[in-house]
Amino acid sequence: MADSESLTERILHALPSWKGYSYGHTVDFPSCVRGIPTKLIDTGTKQIDCSTFTWGILCQLYPDADWTFDRYKKWQMWDREDLWGPITQAKAMGLTADDDGDGWYLYQVWKGDWKGGHSFLACKAGDRLLVLEATNASRPRPGVVWRNIGYAESYLPPWPEYGERDATRGRAYSKVKLRG
Repeated sequence: MADSESLTERILHALPSWKGYSYGHTVDFPSCVRGIPTKLIDTGTKQIDCSTFTWGILCQLYPDADWTFDRYKKWQMWDREDLWGPITQAKAMGLTADDDGDGWYLYQVWKGDWKGGHSFLACKAGDRLLVLEATNASRPRPGVVWRNIGYAESYLPPWPEYGERDATRGRAYSKVKLRG
């Protein structure tokens, strides 16, 4: 799990960029995020939604990937052609690994076709998941959080007794393992 340990360190190092963010659709990316219109960088709103957060933090983790505005639009599923836009784009940019063991994953979950989607990262260890997400849910608070724990600080919290079925709520989902 050495690869995922180094990925964990990179994630923890990136988290201070997201401190103070709330969930919202008046998107405001930190200046380190690439492949987006400059009018969305440092706007002052400090708002982020789930898929813009996964794009933004993965941009920080994989700075040499092909982060372009065209890919961003596909990640955001603006054209409504690919239900799994973040997964498809992560694969196309070479962010993914071929195995399915312990480590960090990118998830896309849907209640139904184009209804109630959610994108998040999760670290898998055995049957347990630690979820990192931008959410408007109060579990226990909205924003960039460790799900069911609290705001995402730059240290790993205690792992909850929480598995993939809990994280996906039994809905349709796709996931890819992120390369270390």
